[in-house]
Amino acid sequence: MDYRHVLTQNAAVLTDEVDEWDKVALTTGLDPYACKASYICGAMREFMQASGLNLANGYHLGALFLALDAAELLGQVLTGARRDQGDPRYVGPAKALACGVRHLRDHPDPQVAPLPHRPQHYEDLRNFAGHGATHLPPKRHFRYDSTRLLLWHLAHALNTMWEDTNLPTKLAAAEIHPVWTTRKGKPKPVYVTEVQDHLKTSRPGDRLAHDKSWQWTVMSVSTSSPPVTGRG
Repeated sequence: MDYRHVLTQNAAVLTDEVDEWDKVALTTGLDPYACKASYICGAMREFMQASGLNLANGYHLGALFLALDAAELLGQVLTGARRDQGDPRYVGPAKALACGVRHLRDHPDPQVAPLPHRPQHYEDLRNFAGHGATHLPPKRHFRYDSTRLLLWHLAHALNTMWEDTNLPTKLAAAEIHPVWTTRKGKPKPVYVTEVQDHLKTSRPGDRLAHDKSWQWTVMSVSTSSPPVTGRG
């Protein structure tokens, strides 16, 4: 099944960084909104896949930090965040992260447990992981599920966020600039075509590399005597 329509089902006209995304559109043959949405999707997928790789190898601080980067990006999109503090639309990193975590809390994947921490707790954990891991505030802690469940709900959000009819105007305004690389001597926008290729067969949050490090559930087998539990 082709899922390329998912990202643009409620598309809007971009209001900021228009020239930059128009340039990407000319290069890819896509609509500017589709280009920006694809970039966001690709960046979130990279953060999540890198987090899963770290988690699989026992690098828990790196895994947590990368997953929270994905949550912050989600919050930036949901709020239409601008970076200039003189702009009335300015949203700082902490507020964007809190917004992203609240979205995951309020729109959870019903198949798994809810997030184990409140937004403020996750902000404290991000500060701890991102600033040398030198001080974790009292009564703050993290465990495997701190990251595992965050990734699980991020994957669910990546599949469902595009249905929100309020998202397009925020996405259109959020200060997100395209990133370019060079391939065979020609400039190429990062993530855009790769995400479009991915969407030809899969949903935005599906087929994430290294997802086996976090995508498991605890299930009860009622036919056993006595009952047993296990991972599947």
